[in-house]
Amino acid sequence: MRFKMERTAVILVLMSLTCMCSGQRPEFFSVDIYSELKALRSLVGEISARLNATQRELEQERADKRVAFTASMLSTVNRNHGPFDRETNLIFEKVLTNVGNAYNANTGVFTAPVKGLYFFRYSGRAFSGKDMGLSIFKGSSRIVSSYDHQSGDTNDSISNGVALELDVGDVVYMRLWINSWIFVDSRYNYCTFSGFLVFPIG
Repeated sequence: MRFKMERTAVILVLMSLTCMCSGQRPEFFSVDIYSELKALRSLVGEISARLNATQRELEQERADKRVAFTASMLSTVNRNHGPFDRETNLIFEKVLTNVGNAYNANTGVFTAPVKGLYFFRYSGRAFSGKDMGLSIFKGSSRIVSSYDHQSGDTNDSISNGVALELDVGDVVYMRLWINSWIFVDSRYNYCTFSGFLVFPIG
């Protein structure tokens, strides 16, 4: 663009010199150059402001599309969580990562900030004296689960994961099955809930 403007300016100068040598007055001399330059400067300023605004919008959009979290259950002492006589929502209060702040550590609920494909994963660990059952829910729908029946082993571990297409505002969370438990430790973060945006849709 700059090259074209400079080339045009050179052509105008050559035309004016040619016309002056021939005793003619070029038509563009009748234009108020200062007014035209003022209008051009105003236009350039307006375009620059629009470009800056668009750049800010793009940067904000990119920031909104960076979503990832990992959280574990918080405890100051090693303890069992459960069993309960009904399914219970799990709250992973200890946030290890929460890019985009889409995971709420007070409720244990992830809320999709943008429409896209997300991946979620969990891990659970417990003593084998009782059953251990975990599920990921999308809204009121159970999506994937893991279950380990009490056995003669000292400890049991389970995990699962799923890719989900979510709309803005869709919620994802975890539940502990009825009459089952998990082990909550104060140091190693055995029981975790994680998720991240794979790519936006639309």
